[in-house]
Amino acid sequence: MKTLDQKGIALLITMVLLGTVMATAMGIAVLVTGETGITRLVTDSTLAIFAADAGMEKMFYACSNKIPYPSPANFTVLDIGNGARYDVCMADASGGSCTNDCNNAWVSGKGTYRSAQRSLEASY
Repeated sequence: MKTLDQKGIALLITMVLLGTVMATAMGIAVLVTGETGITRLVTDSTLAIFAADAGMEKMFYACSNKIPYPSPANFTVLDIGNGARYDVCMADASGGSCTNDCNNAWVSGKGTYRSAQRSLEASY
């Protein structure tokens, strides 16, 4: 037997549970959306570092006389096939201006893909 105090309690409990489920679903949706953006940035960053590495490897390969040496010693390739690019500069060991001397050289490469930019440095 129902009393006046129990009217609508099922509706109230249903609304509270529905609100809790909706809040949980919204929180999960916000987390998933944010993680998707972070994953895209990590992918762009990885491609940028690969582009920088490709430029430096080209410079090292040129220094081993396997391919013609690029002139000037700093060069940019605007697209390596996937939209990425790299800028490479070979300088003397003190880190001065770009030089064509492969002996005791310092090589810096900057890779760019979309909004991500990554740099590498190595000595040769």
